[in-house]
Amino acid sequence: MRLDVTESRELRATIFALRGLDKTLQKMIRVKTKDIAGPEWRKALAERADTRLEHRVIHDTAVVGVTNQNVRVQSAMKGRPLSGGLHPKTHYHAVEFGAKPKKATYYRASRKGGTHKVTRTVGGYPLKPRRKGGYVFFPAAKEMIPRIAALWVQTTVRTIATALEGKQE
Repeated sequence: MRLDVTESRELRATIFALRGLDKTLQKMIRVKTKDIAGPEWRKALAERADTRLEHRVIHDTAVVGVTNQNVRVQSAMKGRPLSGGLHPKTHYHAVEFGAKPKKATYYRASRKGGTHKVTRTVGGYPLKPRRKGGYVFFPAAKEMIPRIAALWVQTTVRTIATALEGKQE
């Protein structure tokens, strides 16, 4: 999910302004944006994560990266496998989008010596049912991306204004 900067004059102006700034001001803007956006992003994920598995896979691995060109929100791309063996980098999709439980059909012996067919639901129990729009990351991103973009623009303007006044923060 991305914002198109060609549609927003403010975002284009922010990118152009950052290109022409001093390196120390660029760094200050990146650090301030990351310091504010990071906790907000994790808070938005925590509000939507219902299960412990969602917290471990999506919330606990959430990061915000800020460059002079963009602000990137990520989740489930860092970290080690969980104690049960689930690796967030490769299995995040099942936690975010849910899974369809599988049906297993087999024959078993009855008490009287015959056999009969049995169908059982196997796997998928800790996961929610399938949802195309996701449960945690995508709803949070849909809400937070415009807010983080506005924060980035405001931080840039405020930092430049403070530097022009000669104040230090």
